[in-house]
Amino acid sequence: MLTRDDVLARIARTAEAENAAVFIGNGLNPRALHSLADRDENFYMMGSMGLALPLAIGFSQRSGRTALAVEGDGNTLMGMSAMALAPTARGPLVHIVLDNQAYESTGGQRSPAPGFSFVGIARAARYTTAVSVTDPEEFSAALSEAVGAKQTGFIHVRTAADSGPPPPRVPYHPADITARFTARFRPCDT
Repeated sequence: MLTRDDVLARIARTAEAENAAVFIGNGLNPRALHSLADRDENFYMMGSMGLALPLAIGFSQRSGRTALAVEGDGNTLMGMSAMALAPTARGPLVHIVLDNQAYESTGGQRSPAPGFSFVGIARAARYTTAVSVTDPEEFSAALSEAVGAKQTGFIHVRTAADSGPPPPRVPYHPADITARFTARFRPCDT
């Protein structure tokens, strides 16, 4: 089974290679991504569950650039209504759900994810592709295919719950996150 950090490292490498924007939902995922591969093109969603995907959709609609929306299962469940809008993205959009079946940042309570079909919802929402993966090679292949397809892709990846100490907090104020990100993607770039 994949770990959160392994998945995020693979996402970071792909984002760097593709000059993609990464919108990452709140909780421990943005903290881990910041520790692994901070870049101005990462938009760390702080304190608002379920809003990484809507931000990625809006960015994609406005810019036509590749956007990766990365959320945990809890974030996805909270903002599920945005999945219906994902196919309206103008540029390539890949929605990646890291499913550890827990609300890890608040003590590890079980989420309602076990037995829930995120892929079924993505297919019903008309994502171009929707897959579930369980190992590193499958994940890398699915991510490469989804980004390369230049359409709307969905990847559900089951991850192990982390047992170590939480990663350090993202040191930027939300206004600074926005300023860094928008400076990188100036209106003339869109």
